[in-house]
Amino acid sequence: MFVTSRSSINSISELEQAAIACGLSAVIVPDRNDPNAGSLIIDGSELTLDVIERAHPNPADLSQLVKQMSRPAMVIADRISDAGRDVLRTHGWSWLDRRGHLRVWQPGIRVETPFAGAHSLHREPKRHEGNMWTSVGLEVALHSLIHSTVAVSARAIARETGRSVGATHELIARFIDSGLIGPTTRKPLIPDLFWETSARWPDDGWLALAVPLAEVAERLPAVDLVRVDERAATLGGAKIAAAGDLPARCYVTSAASVRRLRALADRNKPTRALVRVSPIKWIPELAGFEPTDEHPWRIAHPMLCALRLGADMARGREIVEEWGVVPT
Repeated sequence: MFVTSRSSINSISELEQAAIACGLSAVIVPDRNDPNAGSLIIDGSELTLDVIERAHPNPADLSQLVKQMSRPAMVIADRISDAGRDVLRTHGWSWLDRRGHLRVWQPGIRVETPFAGAHSLHREPKRHEGNMWTSVGLEVALHSLIHSTVAVSARAIARETGRSVGATHELIARFIDSGLIGPTTRKPLIPDLFWETSARWPDDGWLALAVPLAEVAERLPAVDLVRVDERAATLGGAKIAAAGDLPARCYVTSAASVRRLRALADRNKPTRALVRVSPIKWIPELAGFEPTDEHPWRIAHPMLCALRLGADMARGREIVEEWGVVPT
């Protein structure tokens, strides 16, 4: 639905509320010829942007909108992901995310800010507050992405991950309230859930080792070493040039394993492998690549590799998009 600043009084009223919540002065000037239309003045400047209303536009939807329009516009939506905001910001567009974030970008008005009182712009307040991006939350997101065409079920996830049904149910509810899982379909919002999860995927604290992966594997049982690097991604279908030339990168399942490997670290020698404790307890694997004598380690599921790679907003994101592992 396309509207201009001199139509759709409901959209203009919503923008007025958001602007005021951001601490801006905002007033609606009614259209004398149409009681259902008007224009919005923000801090003394009239809003001249066309307004486009959507429910949950994903980055691909927004990219298509940008291509269709001849000039920047304003998107009003229940939810706009970080990846979607990047698309709009790159092209000079504006948005109102009803969860509580406003960007108005036109001559005379340049503001991008979160605002309090976002619940007043929702039909219903959130019922499940709290951090979604715990270890359990990351597992819920990962499981949902792997099974993206199936309704998200607390019992199914708990059965596979070993988590409690209660904890899993609570995290699913938070994802639903945040618009990342459909409240009716119970299916994940794709690709938004992927990019939101990837942006929050822990990828710091790596221990650099001066020995190749084969020597690392001699110190640990195969079950404790999971490869999550570019080479693992290529085994899952990614096309990455010279992936085998990069240092191997693996998750281990405990801090004790990292301590056992510290003796292999040497800052004066080139890095041959990197390890860190896995940010999740449930680590799904790539079928058909079980540990052998030639590679005594596990290979992570392609979706897990993609989430870690996607955290790199430059080259990693490009690899994931070309890979096609994330449904569109």
